[in-house]
Amino acid sequence: MDASFDMAQAGGAILDALDTGIVILDDECRVGVWNAWMERASGLDRADVAGKPLWEALPDLADSRLRGAVDDALQAGASSILTHSLHAGLLPLTLPDGRPLLHNLIIRPLAGKAAGGCMIQVNDITVTVTRERVLRERRDAKYRAVVDTAQDAIVTTDAAGTLQWMNTAAERIFDVHSQEAIGKDIGLLLSASGCVHWPRNQAALAINEEALQPVELVGQTRDGTPLNLELSLASWRSEDRVFVTGILRDVTERLRVRDALEQAVADKTVLLREINHRVKNSLQLVSGLLNLQRASIDDNLAKSLLKDASDRIAAVARVHYRLYQSDRFSTLDFAAFLEELCDDLAEASGMSVCDLVLEAGPLEINIDHAAPLGLIANELITNAIKHRDTDPAVIKVALESGQGGYALTVSDQGPGLPADFNPAKSRTLGMRIVTALTRQLGGKLEMLPASKGTTFRVTVRGSRNGAPQQTDASTDRANGENAA
Repeated sequence: MDASFDMAQAGGAILDALDTGIVILDDECRVGVWNAWMERASGLDRADVAGKPLWEALPDLADSRLRGAVDDALQAGASSILTHSLHAGLLPLTLPDGRPLLHNLIIRPLAGKAAGGCMIQVNDITVTVTRERVLRERRDAKYRAVVDTAQDAIVTTDAAGTLQWMNTAAERIFDVHSQEAIGKDIGLLLSASGCVHWPRNQAALAINEEALQPVELVGQTRDGTPLNLELSLASWRSEDRVFVTGILRDVTERLRVRDALEQAVADKTVLLREINHRVKNSLQLVSGLLNLQRASIDDNLAKSLLKDASDRIAAVARVHYRLYQSDRFSTLDFAAFLEELCDDLAEASGMSVCDLVLEAGPLEINIDHAAPLGLIANELITNAIKHRDTDPAVIKVALESGQGGYALTVSDQGPGLPADFNPAKSRTLGMRIVTALTRQLGGKLEMLPASKGTTFRVTVRGSRNGAPQQTDASTDRANGENAA
C-alpha cells in the first residue's frame, strides 16, 4: 500500500466519521463522494449514486433551488447557503425514526482542481429547530392564555383577509367555531360595511404607519344577527408573509347606554325648557295683573309702587325667557340679558329721556346668580333713570370678569348722592333689595367716587359657574350690622 492510497483511505474515513452530510460533485454534477452520513439520512448506498448525475439519483431535485445553487458554484464559482426556514425539504432526508430530517445546505466550489466541481455540506438542524419550537410554544402559551381569557374577540387574517386564527371570545361573540371559520374570508364575521374597515393587500402593510384609531363598525353572528363592534388593528410579519390582527370589542351595551343617556338629556332639555317657559308666562301674568291693578287706581304713589313691583317681576321673567331660548340650563349669558334689559328700560323711559351705554362681553354666570343679579341690575339702572339730572341722561352699564368672578357697574350723570351715603342703611326698597341680594350672592356693594353722578359696583368673587365665595369677615360683619 503506497502513501497516496493510505491518504485516500484516511480521507474517506474522515468524511465517513463526520456528523454532517458531504456530497462532492464533479463539473458535470456527477457524484464523487457520498459519505456514510448521507447513506443513513437518504437511504441510498454510495454505490447506487456514485458516478451518476445528482439529478438522476434524486430526480425530484431537477428543478429545485439546490440545482440553481450548484450551477452557480460550477459556472461562476459562487457559494450559497440554503436554509430550512426559507427552503423547507431541500433533500429527501429522514431520521432513523422516520421523521423528516431538517437541514441547511452549504454549496461551495472546489478550489485547486483544474476540472472544477463543488461540495454540498448538509447540516442537521432538527434538534435546534425542535428546541426553538418548544421554547416558542412555551413562550406563546403565556400569551395564548392571556388571549384566550380576554373578553374581546381577537382574530388574525392574512393580507388577503383570510381568517387564520381566532380566540375563544371571538367564537362566543360571533357564535362560530374556529375550525369552521379558519380559511374563510373576514366577511364571515363582518357586515359588508364593516369589511371596508378591514385592510387587505397593500393597505394591510400600511396599518401601523397610519396609526389608525379604533373605529366603530357592524359585525354579524353566524345567523346574521348584527353586532355593534369597536375595531383596533395591527399588522405584523412572519418570515415573508403579512398578517393583520384585530381586536373587536362588543359595544352594543355601551351604545345602548349612550343612546339612553342622549335621550334622557334630550328629555331633560325639553322639560327644563318647558318649565322655564311656564315660569316666564306665570311671571308675565303676575306682572300683567299688577299693571291692570295700577291702571285702576288714582293714587300716584301706589301706581309707582305697583310699577316698580311689575318691573321687578318682569326682570325675573326675562331671566327665565333667556333660559327658555338657551341650550344650556346651568349658566346664562348675562351680557345678552343685560343688553335686552337695557333696551327694554330705555324704551320704557323714552329713548329721548336716557341713553343707556352697555360695555359687556360674553359672560356665562351660574343660573343661581342670574335672577338675583338681574334684579340688582334692574334696580340700579331704574334708579339711575329715575334720578337723572338732565335729559337725555347718559347711563353706563359695565360687566367685567376676572379671577373667576365678575363685577357689575352702573354709572349715571345725575345729581349724585351725599359722600356719607350708606346703601345698607338706605330706607328705600330698591336699595334694600340691592343690598340684600348682594349679600345673598356673597358679593360686595360699593359706591365709587365720581366727579359727577353716582357709580355703584357689585363685585362677586369665586367661580362664575359655581357657588360664590363669601367676602372677607369684615365685609360680612358690616353687612350683617347694616341689615340689622
